[in-house]
Amino acid sequence: MRFAEELLLLLFDDERGDLTGTLPPGRLGILLAGAVLMDLALENRIDTDLRRLMLVDPTPLDDDLLDPALADIAQTSDSHDIDHWVRRHADRGEVIRERALARLAASGILESDDAAAGFLLSRRVSRARRYHPAADGTVQEEVRLRIMRVLFSEDIPDPRDTVIICLADAGGVFDYLLSREERAEVQDRIDLVTRLDLIGQAVARAVREAESETPAAPAARPAYEIPSAAGLPVAGNALDLLRDAEGFLLKQYRRLGPIFRVRALGRRFIVLAGPEANRLLARGNVHFRTFEIWRRFDADVGAQRQIMSMGGGDHARLRKHQAPAYSTGILKNGMAEAVDLVRNEVASWPENEPIPGQYLFQRILLEQLGRLTTGRSARPYVDDLIAYFEALLLTHFTGTRPRLILRLPRIRRARRRVMELAGRILADHDPARPTGRPPDYIDDVLALHRTDPEFLPETDLPITVLGPFLVGLDTASSISACMLYELLRRPDLLVRVRAEADALFHGGTPALGDLRGLDVTHRVALETMRVYPLAPVAPRVVANSFEFAGYAVPAGERVLIGIALPHRMAEYFPHPDRFDIDRYTAERAEHRQPGVYAPFSAGAHSCLGRGLAEALVMLNIAAIVHQTEPALDPPGYTLKLKRTPSTQPDRSFRIRVKRRRRTGAAP
Repeated sequence: MRFAEELLLLLFDDERGDLTGTLPPGRLGILLAGAVLMDLALENRIDTDLRRLMLVDPTPLDDDLLDPALADIAQTSDSHDIDHWVRRHADRGEVIRERALARLAASGILESDDAAAGFLLSRRVSRARRYHPAADGTVQEEVRLRIMRVLFSEDIPDPRDTVIICLADAGGVFDYLLSREERAEVQDRIDLVTRLDLIGQAVARAVREAESETPAAPAARPAYEIPSAAGLPVAGNALDLLRDAEGFLLKQYRRLGPIFRVRALGRRFIVLAGPEANRLLARGNVHFRTFEIWRRFDADVGAQRQIMSMGGGDHARLRKHQAPAYSTGILKNGMAEAVDLVRNEVASWPENEPIPGQYLFQRILLEQLGRLTTGRSARPYVDDLIAYFEALLLTHFTGTRPRLILRLPRIRRARRRVMELAGRILADHDPARPTGRPPDYIDDVLALHRTDPEFLPETDLPITVLGPFLVGLDTASSISACMLYELLRRPDLLVRVRAEADALFHGGTPALGDLRGLDVTHRVALETMRVYPLAPVAPRVVANSFEFAGYAVPAGERVLIGIALPHRMAEYFPHPDRFDIDRYTAERAEHRQPGVYAPFSAGAHSCLGRGLAEALVMLNIAAIVHQTEPALDPPGYTLKLKRTPSTQPDRSFRIRVKRRRRTGAAP
């Protein structure tokens, strides 16, 4: 494990699921640059003295964290001191951070919760306080445990721990990890350890100099000076936002900049837009909360709160418990069942008759997720789930008369049926009625309720166990329907996707790992999500005041974050109106630019089921084009979208099965 990885683990707060505290701008980059140089020194690639850094061996290490810095040093003929190289490589801090986090996830120390920017410390590490065995069989203690032992004892520190302590002290990390009294108790010990390392001293100097040389930022302009978008006298900007939120907000972004005000739904909102807004959102729970956004939704489902309205440590805690049910892991043993369910659904479709496009995917996905996550079929409740949850979301994200919608007799009937489903799922998992089946997500939820009923009370159980159905009802079904539409109007892509599907099912039921072979299919899905973002705007409430684009954004303000705006920006996605799956090749990787691609939102409240949704979308599309030759109905149909409660095809989108394919191998 490299020092950059260990430094991030030292900063990682497992309760919140992100980095502890908020380091001043640029400081983390300096620390990560120092970590890279320290590793190069231990690998005998560089050496240092009080005046200069010297290249010892330019041979690459086949390490994506270290080799770029080593190559840079090797290509420079001039002699420079350590401070120069620390400052130089601090500019790569964001890249080093992303690569280090990806490596920690790949090694199983951090677990991706299938979110755009979310990681959790693996349960094994958090309980055992040890990492997985290294290549030589050794098992390393968790970094925070080791460092605290060094600080609060007289033990001679391991050289690696000395390096970490130097980095942490240079960056002020101990201010976040220790109380004031604890810091005073160990300060002499820290001073003693940090005198042992020259690079650590250079990092400390670089931090001090960078922050002392940084000119004081001009005072932020007050919030009342934030410019406003022009709108209608009463409706404000509501119609523009409903018709095409991304297009309207992008126009205002070009005219007014990354921060401006809009009026809609009888309220005034501050809009934060562009990649800089997405990067701010990705930093976690510090600036924003969602409780007020979902408060009425919670009341209508009879809950105190649910995962979408939680914040901080509570949100991270419940997210960690729910992560297994929303991860691709449920397909490891459930792939055969998932394939059978889609195969049976497709087999029931009539030939040469119109089939509702969005609805067919809702049926497939609700059944798959119901069986795989709760053990119960959703088939008898599909129409009730659709009616109730669409009505709920519509009432909370539009300016219509919400209470009247929920009082409609058909919506009240649907609610009763949905709660009946939740009750049956909970009854199926009653510990007093053992069934002999292996424990699943619902058992974990009930165990959490029993051990901490204050955190997860009985009133919150129904919406908690119904959560996976929302993935199928809204997220995955909308992506699937839009993706199928794009394939049916692009025969060249359909041929390539069908070839991958035929290969996938050639040997019968595929394994989860076989989905990685769906390269073209995956890139079509990624481009579909760019062109048809599910939720182009993320509403939030400001929890703590901050500055953005030169303006003060006060606590308590309601904001709209235009997460999908960069999807339409030509500076990040050239020719953004063109459907181009080559954007996602390794050579172009346009979606890898920081803050520009956020189909599942970003930060603490990004979609928990991202990976699972992508896997099911690819699996189901592959199964459909493997078994059938579908076509648009009518031919040449142009997709029409409804924007509330989220982006999805409207009821006019239909397909027709021209014929069934004789593939020679059933999926």
